[in-house]
Amino acid sequence: MKKIVVVLTALCIVALLFSIVSPGFAGAGGKKEEKPVVLQTHGYRGTTSEVLRASGFLDGVLGKPIPPAKAKVIDVDPEAIETWNTWKVEAYTWIFENTEKNPLKAGRTPFIGYMPLSIYNPWDMLNKDAFEWYCRDVLGWKFKVYWCDADPKKQNDLAEMAIKDGVDAILLCPADSLANAKIGELAEKAGVPVVTFGIDIYHRWPMAFVQRDDYESGWYCGKYVYDKLIERFGPDIKIGIDIPVVDVGNSWDAEAEFPYVKAAMAANPGIVAVFEVMGGYHEAWVRAAKDLGWSEKKIKDIIAVDVDFFPVNLDGYINGYQDYCRMMPTGGYMTATALEILKQFWKHGPEGLPQMGEVFSVAKHIPELQMNATVPGTDFAPLQWYEHPKWGVVGYTIRPATCGGAYTPWVLIPDRVVTEADYKEPFIYWNWPVFGYPHRPEILK
Repeated sequence: MKKIVVVLTALCIVALLFSIVSPGFAGAGGKKEEKPVVLQTHGYRGTTSEVLRASGFLDGVLGKPIPPAKAKVIDVDPEAIETWNTWKVEAYTWIFENTEKNPLKAGRTPFIGYMPLSIYNPWDMLNKDAFEWYCRDVLGWKFKVYWCDADPKKQNDLAEMAIKDGVDAILLCPADSLANAKIGELAEKAGVPVVTFGIDIYHRWPMAFVQRDDYESGWYCGKYVYDKLIERFGPDIKIGIDIPVVDVGNSWDAEAEFPYVKAAMAANPGIVAVFEVMGGYHEAWVRAAKDLGWSEKKIKDIIAVDVDFFPVNLDGYINGYQDYCRMMPTGGYMTATALEILKQFWKHGPEGLPQMGEVFSVAKHIPELQMNATVPGTDFAPLQWYEHPKWGVVGYTIRPATCGGAYTPWVLIPDRVVTEADYKEPFIYWNWPVFGYPHRPEILK
């Protein structure tokens, strides 16, 4: 009897999960049901960042509170602080003291290996442009870009090449958090400092991780959708049950995922909200809706939230299809910070690295950051908002990294929120009059 109960219970759970993951077909003959549905599009799940965004969104849209550990200022576990303080001395002191490894101690120009995500999207390209500007024009350092075409194996091979090329440090945005842990292994063996940005790796070697909190970004998008759906359907609605959540996509290539997005929307014509990732997914679902013959009103009524903010989101605001974005840090906010962290290390040793448990500030942790540096040929200073009270990026506790844990301090660069009210503001990097932007100059008039 117990076995029968267990089996029946399991079948009920499976049936419930199926109703959440695959709604839209109900009753005899699989007839489509016009019930409200939330569509969650998904980027490549090989990175911790994408998984955190998706899980954060799901928690937020289901009405779960954000964990206390996600607060701006938190108490870091003393054991994590002790782990970091011990590790940084053991791991990095010899590099600081060695003139062959420390370019500033040797009196030579640093040579940086820049290893981006390499997916050719505007965020990635602007990171590269801003890195090259700050490294070459502001610091006067040398660099080489190692472009991996988002191939984890190729990125590992390029890291090995960079080390053979004699780079003094690697700035890394890994293509895959787990697969590219190999880069940490290679760099540790060679004594080459690594600072990760954008995405972390599962390895202890990076001496800092510079990035937003992807879970928090997803959660706030989910919370925005949750609040709007409660306004529309009333406080008794149960999201996840009355309004199922459909997940689709497993790639950074929204064009490749478009058929799956369109199929999910065709199967679920009652979609009331969309969680977009990697920019192109905004264009994908709007295009799919139009292909399916949905009216302009229906498309505009869909609550569209995004964790990336790409140029297509500007089109979304102009056309009334976009509601809320969490803007990823880029354009030097990560890369310039990472370069300045390296400089402080080469000048002051392990004690110059960001201290876990402290609140991050320019004055204390990267005092030589040139916030007023301009792009050659312009009077534009990309880092001018670094300490802005609303759009700035300082004031968060330095905490254990998402993957590297207590061995890697995480300098958290928060999102800036973009809505219909402020999408034309110059703090938004798509509006910068440098690096080939703005994307849509006419919207700034």
